[in-house]
Amino acid sequence: MTTDFQTQLAALKELQEIDLRLDKIANDLDKLPERIAETESRYFQIKEEFDNVVNELNETEQLKKKEEKELEYSSEELKKRETKLYAIKTNKEYQAVLKEIADTKKLNKEREERILTYMEKIEFLSKKNTQLSGELADKKVGYEKEKNLLEIDEQEFKKQLVEYEEKRPEIEGKLDKVFLRKYNFVRARYDSAIVSVKNGVCQGCSMNMPAQLYNEMLHLIELKNCPSCHRMIYVELPVDEADKEEEKL
Repeated sequence: MTTDFQTQLAALKELQEIDLRLDKIANDLDKLPERIAETESRYFQIKEEFDNVVNELNETEQLKKKEEKELEYSSEELKKRETKLYAIKTNKEYQAVLKEIADTKKLNKEREERILTYMEKIEFLSKKNTQLSGELADKKVGYEKEKNLLEIDEQEFKKQLVEYEEKRPEIEGKLDKVFLRKYNFVRARYDSAIVSVKNGVCQGCSMNMPAQLYNEMLHLIELKNCPSCHRMIYVELPVDEADKEEEKL
């Protein structure tokens, strides 16, 4: 294996490794908003449920208090009407007051039933509020912890991105311009622009190499392109065979 070929191949491999890492980092950064949104969704879902229970509990308590006040006022009015019966002199007026008393008692009974319903609902919502309060506290701790970790990941990804972007021009400078141009052209189509050929098979597209091409590649003096996928290819030989090829050159 000639020194120049070996140097160029090593530089291409290193450049591709950097580009693959840059791709992965960019992909991880692209996924971060979705990961953060999923974390927030799990937390805010139970928070919304908790807030709804609190609001419903407050509204029910207000309705209960309103009914209790109206019942208290109505009960006082009922007492006045019942007392008024003893002072009534005409039958017509007496019957009218009796009807008012009956209507008021009916309304009061309905109020009492509503108050009882509100009390049962308040008891149910209070228990649910206590349960959700504990769950929400746990979720909040988990949410804040996970969000902090994601923010740390984001900073680390950005740091790595800068490091690899700064390193890339250095590797490009080691490459022959023709190789670099071919590499960039092929990589516009494939993530891996350069792949090995093992036992006569391209590791990029899994196609067999023509015998003549494969024999030429065994001399380890130049990079070829796969006739099928057009990736840049090189022969990957076992260590002992590679040493024998170098001895021939």
